[in-house]
Amino acid sequence: MTLLRSSCSSHTVLRGAGQFFIIALYLAAIAGIIHYSVAAHNVASEASLIELSQLILLAATVFTFRRVAKHSQPLHHAATLMSAFFLVLMIRELDATLDVIVHGFWKVPALLVTGLAIWPATKHWQEVITSLANAVNARSSTVLMIALGLLLVYSRLFGMSELWEQAMGNMYVRDVKSIAEESTELVAYALIWLSALGYYLESRQMSDIRESLHVSNPADSDLSL
Repeated sequence: MTLLRSSCSSHTVLRGAGQFFIIALYLAAIAGIIHYSVAAHNVASEASLIELSQLILLAATVFTFRRVAKHSQPLHHAATLMSAFFLVLMIRELDATLDVIVHGFWKVPALLVTGLAIWPATKHWQEVITSLANAVNARSSTVLMIALGLLLVYSRLFGMSELWEQAMGNMYVRDVKSIAEESTELVAYALIWLSALGYYLESRQMSDIRESLHVSNPADSDLSL
């Protein structure tokens, strides 16, 4: 373990405090969205602020992972697959809108995106596995895994009607269940975008390092990190 000097330690602590403050404000804004939706009695609606915020966060996540794929060769394949995965989730969130065309139509674009993402990956499966390993080893992978567990497992179990029927008995109100489930999903999407942003910042940092090494060692420009 490397010991830090006093001035360096103070800078690190202040930086950590600043990061916590920013994340706290970010999550407070998420809570504000939930409070507004509850006050407006507009939680279960597909046009609610919670639903809109989920779509915005998913769109931001897809865009951010596309940027990661562009800036990071080691994470290119993994980021491409992750952006496609979250695009499919975004399409799933739009199921009610797409039902205007025909019931269950969301499956058509979802399967199309899935096919377009998986088919190229099968041609370079070894590079894909290596890229996924790099993604797992990244600092932001823990936040991403926790967020996915929150979205795909916890929110489903926490939002089960049976749980809330037992909790409220004869006073069961479906909107309460919807608030619990949708708000949990919103927090998960917020954490997912936060992890995507972490991947992006890390990829830019590594890109800057490669560029600096390229400038200092132009003869080694054909070597990749």
